[in-house]
Formats: sequence, structure tokens, C-alpha cells
Amino acid sequence: MTDDILILEDLHKIYGEGTPNSVHALRGINLKIKRGEMVAIMGPSGCGKTTMLNICGGLDIPTSGSVKINGVDISTYNDTQMTNFRRDNIGYVFQLFNLFDYMNAQENVMIPLLAQGMSYSEATRRATMILREVGLGDRLYQAPSELSGGQQQRVAVSRALVTHPVLIMGDEPTGDLDSITSEDIMDMFRRINTDNNQTLILVTHSKWIGDQCDRIIYLRDGRVVGE
Repeated sequence: MTDDILILEDLHKIYGEGTPNSVHALRGINLKIKRGEMVAIMGPSGCGKTTMLNICGGLDIPTSGSVKINGVDISTYNDTQMTNFRRDNIGYVFQLFNLFDYMNAQENVMIPLLAQGMSYSEATRRATMILREVGLGDRLYQAPSELSGGQQQRVAVSRALVTHPVLIMGDEPTGDLDSITSEDIMDMFRRINTDNNQTLILVTHSKWIGDQCDRIIYLRDGRVVGE
């Protein structure tokens, strides 16, 4: 165990490497994030924020450099190893919720638990418990289309949290929400961070969201340019 939950060392990502139209999205990122921190990643569009988040979360692979999570160098993993690590250690919250329309709220939250091999009854119990904690105990059997945007994001956050991941990553998690609902979601993130000592990394364009975090990491042209 180390105080640094995430360590990026000389991280590069080149799309279309070796072609005339190659894009150098990340240019030698070095970064450490401590366990229990709530960190915002900010910068202009196209600066590499989402690319960096995707690599940290194992959704993309670096061209070179290393990504260590909880002391494990995931940049050496094959597809199967990465899928299993991601399932057990990382929770994602996206701007567009990414809920399954044909499943109710409870079933959407159960998905990662069932993927871990948990019994249906225990997955049901845990999903119900966490949905009650986020104020959706009376919406367990509602489809996403029957929920407001804020309620859908609460379901998405519950799904990200239900496996107790070591890292929670959000890509513009309040981008499609009004200001009041955004405040509710950020209050929930801060409560999760404080009560559970869970580490959150949030990509955002919003200075207001950045100000709710412990640190802001600024990116420009694929490089860290300040905090």
C-alpha cells in the first residue's frame, strides 16, 4: 500500500502513430494522486483530459509510459487482465449516464456485481441499499426513461460505487445537468470522498466544480501545465 493511489510516469499517447495525420494527445504526463483525494482535471477542449482519464481507467492504452494504480502497473496488462482489474477496482461516471434503457434502476446498479460473480440475491440487496442511500429507495423499479436527469445520474453514481472501487472517475459527470442538480451530485461526490476516503478524479470544464475539489490539475496540449 502506498499513499499515492495513482502514478503516471512519462505517459504518451499518439493516435495514428507513424502516419502523416498522427495526433500526439499526451506528451509526457507525470502525475501523482494520493489516496482519498478529490481531483479535477481541467483544460481547453482537445488538451488530452479525456484521453488521460481513459488511459488511467484502462479504457485505452498508452503509446509509452506507465500507469500504476494501487501499486499495480496496469500498462503491462493484456485485455483480459485489464478487464478484470477495471471491473474490480474502478468506477466510472459519464456525462451521458450510459444506463440500459431496458433495465430498471436496481438492475442497472446490479450489473457490475453480477459481473464479479455475486449471487443475484446478494446483488439485489446491495443495489437496493446503495440506491436508498442516494435517495432513490422509491425509484428502484423505474426505467431510466421514467427518471429525471439528476435521478439517472444518481443511478449511474450508485453503479460506479457499488463494488467499492479504489478509484472513481468522472468525465463531465454534471455536464448534462442543471445547476441545482449539479450541486446535488457534487455534494454526493464530496460526501463519498469524505465518508469513505475514496479517491475521485473528475474531468470538467467547470471552474465551479474544480473549486469543490482538493486539487485542480491543468492540462494544455497534452502536458500538465500547472495546479
